[in-house]
Amino acid sequence: METLAGLPKMVTPDDFPSLNAIAKWCKLNKISLVSVGPEEPLGLGLGDVLRQAGIACFGPGKQGAQIEADKKWSKDFMLRHGIPTARYESFTDVVKAKKFIRSAPYAALVVKAAGLAAGKGVVVAANADEACQAVDEILGNLKYGQAGATLVVEELLEGEEVSLLAFTDGNTIQAMLPAQDHKRIGTGDTGPNTGGMGAYCPCPLISKQALELVQRAVLERAIKGLAQERIPYQGVLYAGLMLTRDGPRVLEFNCRFGDPETQVILSLLESDLFEIMQACCSGTLNKLTLQWRNNVSAVGVVVASAGYPETSTKGCVVKGLPAANEENRLILHSALALNADKKPITNGGRVLIAIAMDSDLRAAAAQATKMAAGICFEGSTTQYRTDIAQKAFKMAPVPSLSYKDSGVDIDAGDALVQRIKPLSRGTQRPGVLGGLGGFGGLFRIKDLSYTQPIIAEATQGVGAKIQLALQHELYDHIGYDLFAMAANDLLEFGAEPVAFLDYIACGKLQVPLAAQLVKGMADGCRDARCALVGGETAEMPSLYKPGQYDMAGYCVGLVEESRVLPRFDLYQKGDLLVGLPSSGLHCAGFNELLTRLQGVDLKECSPGEDHGLSLAQVLGTRTQLYVQQLLPHLQAGEIRGVAHVTHGLLPDVARLVPKEFEVVLDFGAVPVPQIFGWLAGRLQLSANALLERHNCGIGMLLVLPQSSQWWRQSLPGARVLGVLQERKGTSLRLCVRNFEEQLEKLAKPFGSLGNRELHPEGLEQAQPQSSIATRQDCFENAAGRRLTRLPVHYKDPILILGTDGVGTKLKIAQQIGRNNSVGIDLVAMCVNDILCNGAQPMTFSSYYACGKWQQQLADEVASGVNEGVQQAESSFIGSHTADMPLLYEPQVYDLAGFALGIAERAGILPRVEDIQPGDVLIGLPSSGVHSNGFSLVHAVLKRVGLGLEDRAPFSDRTLGEELLVPTKIYVKSLTPLLAQSEQHGIKALAHITGGGLTENIPRVLRKDLAVRLNANTFQLPPVFAWLAAAGNITPEELQRTYNCGLGLILVVSPPQVNAVMQQLRYVERAVIVGEVVARKDAKKPQVQMLHFEESLKRSQKLLTQPKRRVAVLISGTGSNLQALINAVRDSSQAVHAEIVLVISNKKDVLGLERASKAGIPSLVVSHRDFASREDYDTELTRHLEAARVDLICLAGFMRVLSVPFVRHWRGRLINIHPSLLPKYPGLHVQQQALDAGEKESGCTVHFVDEGVDTGDTIVQAEVPILENDDVESLTQRIHLAEYWAYPRALALLASGAISPSASAGKPLIKKN
Repeated sequence: METLAGLPKMVTPDDFPSLNAIAKWCKLNKISLVSVGPEEPLGLGLGDVLRQAGIACFGPGKQGAQIEADKKWSKDFMLRHGIPTARYESFTDVVKAKKFIRSAPYAALVVKAAGLAAGKGVVVAANADEACQAVDEILGNLKYGQAGATLVVEELLEGEEVSLLAFTDGNTIQAMLPAQDHKRIGTGDTGPNTGGMGAYCPCPLISKQALELVQRAVLERAIKGLAQERIPYQGVLYAGLMLTRDGPRVLEFNCRFGDPETQVILSLLESDLFEIMQACCSGTLNKLTLQWRNNVSAVGVVVASAGYPETSTKGCVVKGLPAANEENRLILHSALALNADKKPITNGGRVLIAIAMDSDLRAAAAQATKMAAGICFEGSTTQYRTDIAQKAFKMAPVPSLSYKDSGVDIDAGDALVQRIKPLSRGTQRPGVLGGLGGFGGLFRIKDLSYTQPIIAEATQGVGAKIQLALQHELYDHIGYDLFAMAANDLLEFGAEPVAFLDYIACGKLQVPLAAQLVKGMADGCRDARCALVGGETAEMPSLYKPGQYDMAGYCVGLVEESRVLPRFDLYQKGDLLVGLPSSGLHCAGFNELLTRLQGVDLKECSPGEDHGLSLAQVLGTRTQLYVQQLLPHLQAGEIRGVAHVTHGLLPDVARLVPKEFEVVLDFGAVPVPQIFGWLAGRLQLSANALLERHNCGIGMLLVLPQSSQWWRQSLPGARVLGVLQERKGTSLRLCVRNFEEQLEKLAKPFGSLGNRELHPEGLEQAQPQSSIATRQDCFENAAGRRLTRLPVHYKDPILILGTDGVGTKLKIAQQIGRNNSVGIDLVAMCVNDILCNGAQPMTFSSYYACGKWQQQLADEVASGVNEGVQQAESSFIGSHTADMPLLYEPQVYDLAGFALGIAERAGILPRVEDIQPGDVLIGLPSSGVHSNGFSLVHAVLKRVGLGLEDRAPFSDRTLGEELLVPTKIYVKSLTPLLAQSEQHGIKALAHITGGGLTENIPRVLRKDLAVRLNANTFQLPPVFAWLAAAGNITPEELQRTYNCGLGLILVVSPPQVNAVMQQLRYVERAVIVGEVVARKDAKKPQVQMLHFEESLKRSQKLLTQPKRRVAVLISGTGSNLQALINAVRDSSQAVHAEIVLVISNKKDVLGLERASKAGIPSLVVSHRDFASREDYDTELTRHLEAARVDLICLAGFMRVLSVPFVRHWRGRLINIHPSLLPKYPGLHVQQQALDAGEKESGCTVHFVDEGVDTGDTIVQAEVPILENDDVESLTQRIHLAEYWAYPRALALLASGAISPSASAGKPLIKKN
């Protein structure tokens, strides 16, 4: 703020005792030209005084200033000179004015004080009653003093208002660019009139023809008329116009620059303003031509202090001001001063204006609004509008954004599902239940012949090999690779692969290509007799480039507990290490190889034995699948250990050979494929580089008893690679013979062996941290990898598999460097899906691929995964990680998750055939956007010009913080219900993910059914209201893309609804949102939403209004205070309030600590320091009013309030009582309820009146009294109800949905 502090001392007309003193001061300081800004000194004749003193004045004399200072004179002037204006009459008598209003032949609803009233003396009434009330206030009560002693009552004109300012010397008049002011205080033209809350220029609402008409019929006639009446006029003539159907009409004239139009108009002026003023004063304006910036718009947003326009807040330190203005970004001060510390402080109502200029009006508006949002007044609130210039957008309506516009095509995803369904069906095997399209894949264990089955899981990727496949159209090859990598991994446990899921991520979904990828997976599944039971396709244009893909695969297997490998305990000296031949490179190390092979034409013919194949085809040869070769022998117990060679031959041998053994790998009789020789020679690699990073021709390793012979016939190409020996001392565990010699011969035609090494590509299989809690069913094999036992209580267990990602929500985490919560999202998206099949989540696995391995970043992401796994009451199995600079930028990563759950077959959901019309829909609120639709979020942010560090327009947090709120995990609240089997009455669950409400609910419905939802029954979080407004997203698109506040929906049989609600209402804020209905027209959608647009408009309107300021009064622990704090800071709950003060009558209580942790100002006002209750309450009121409190919540405040206090705060003071009032007011209510044998108790939030708990009820929450309840147990359950009820009541009150009279003694919210 050096620029502000460095300004010369300012003087104002108020600093002088008279107008002559001003002229004298100007003479003394050699002032040659004065520009008068305010209308009042002009109306008093300052222009005449200055000119008489020989000083040029840019502004009219007293007679000319009448055109603004006396509205009656001005209207009469317009009438005399034929200037088009509204019909009117003037009055000095209240009765006559009111009689005219009620009898006028036109809508006489505009009431104006004839004199100057600082821009506030105009009332545009909605009806005659309001107009008459304005007459009483302005003329009857002289609200604006003598300025209102004469009234003008005008016809109400309809149309858009435009301001046209002009320079004039009294003979020539030249118009400036048209602008539009925004008078009302609130967004959407709400609230009282002000001096102007913002403007933009040029205004396209007035046509060129209309401007020419205004020039002739308004401006030129006005100047001519003034001249005819011998009134000199020089300076600015401001015409406030209404564009009516009958043409432009003058609403008023001003005799000076108008605020805030001037700021945006002059920002675009290229001519020298001083030269223009001189020309106006000297009568030579005809010699100048005004020059303006071409094709540039300016938008100004005023930032006002709290209380404006009725009052203002002064002395607040202004924060967020830029160090200096920029060419197209200006902050202009209006009511700003410096305090003793030279810091800028507020000094009036309209404090400053933020101006942005851009060739695009929308961009200028977005930037100006963003600048205003970045400014705050310490200890107070700011007021600014978020819709400046939006009326101009009607001239070129902004197109509605859709998910498809943002690069995500839901229809393409649906088309892919339909295309791959036959591929999935082709992999069916005993155990598979259902097909694609559900929330999870299902597999019945009893259909197989296992007696003590153990569940094994493997997650894999294909690394950068996918780049090779995409470039050379080896799509089905890479799909096969993905399955083979995961299925081969399961063989390490000795397990049979039974079910497979895939995750495909891309920048733009190409259905034929993706279908080929899945075909390759399906081919592998068929070859292994494993079922392809589901998958996830994620289209993420901001994370992947068009044509770019990545994949992850997850395979579940079963193994008898007695056959779990490895059996290190059975290893003996002399055991054979047998290698099975690979089909080529498989999937390891491709990022490094392809990087070094850049510039090599891989379409060239491959050397050696692969005649007719290109290098790309040989490098991209499908991974060998070993399942059918090895599975019978694994199940027979003939193999002691297995290692899938994925990291490199030496690292994988080391995994298979315990430290007490050593082995020599002898390649004397083991052939090395030609392609490894070509790579070594072409890239000058060392033999060790290939041994450490590639399979060198060995795809699978087995440890077999020395006496084994079966493998020689059963495993074609198998070779003894070495023999296990007991390790002696510190001898090397692994030695290699005859490999380098063989490789040298193979490499010679292409160069020779070199000494170059290959870098590792991340941690191929990250093991879970030992500190992470696991379920008791989870255990580790001898190699430290996790497996899962079937819980013994399941009679007919069904495995349920789910996969998902986080989408481009990841981009937000990466951009702001907050990566510790997206792991929660990952878990939530997967476990919520399998809940919909009735599963108890058991385990979770993840896939993490990045552009550059950064341990700290990976740890941050992992911390979120761990947190999510704990919330889901699951065991973390492991994470496959890959470092792939060819696919990802350094700071970019993608995540995929895989959840495994178990359900009793009788408890499988959905029970589609049981769903009937009349079934009830219960909604569980979301925590916000969750993890779908973020590509559309990015498009909206781009459109409005907001960044992730900017404050969210719908909360006090930044947009990044709001958008990263983790997806809600519903496991803890739903699994106890689902464990009740058929007794719970739940027929279906629908997780509202991609496709929103419109496409997810039908997944559990028959075609002859639909659902009817009522948007008035659930809360639409403000983030969706803002997205819809900012992106002009249609209600239909919003419902098709987002959860709209409902994260999960239950379909419940009517008789069980109460029982389900009892368990979910308070812990999940569950609400009844609709019902199942018969679908009479098959062409109509299956989801019918009632009142959605109404709800959306209400939420959007609320965003334009300041939050209600709340004080909480406490005496103790403040548990209800904490519930209120949590609610007001959780934007998804839409509590349009902020807690600004906590007052306790006792010191050192826990509630004060809670306030401190939340950063809320608090006070201790002890009642012991006051002689009377009234004195104490007066002191409370003093503090409350100093904090500008709107509402007061009593939260365990153990004081009886005085009658004056209650009356002063009537309608703004609420309390919560632990009974269902009117039963049991006062104290010891739980004991009273128990003694009376009541069946239920609960709590009541009510307005406070002069009685004891007798105020109007706002919300009641019921709690059943159980058979064995005592006071303590009942109290604890009522506390849970209170934590739901109090925030709900505050939300209703803060939104204006209720008032004391509206509740009329009965609860507004009960049960639902």
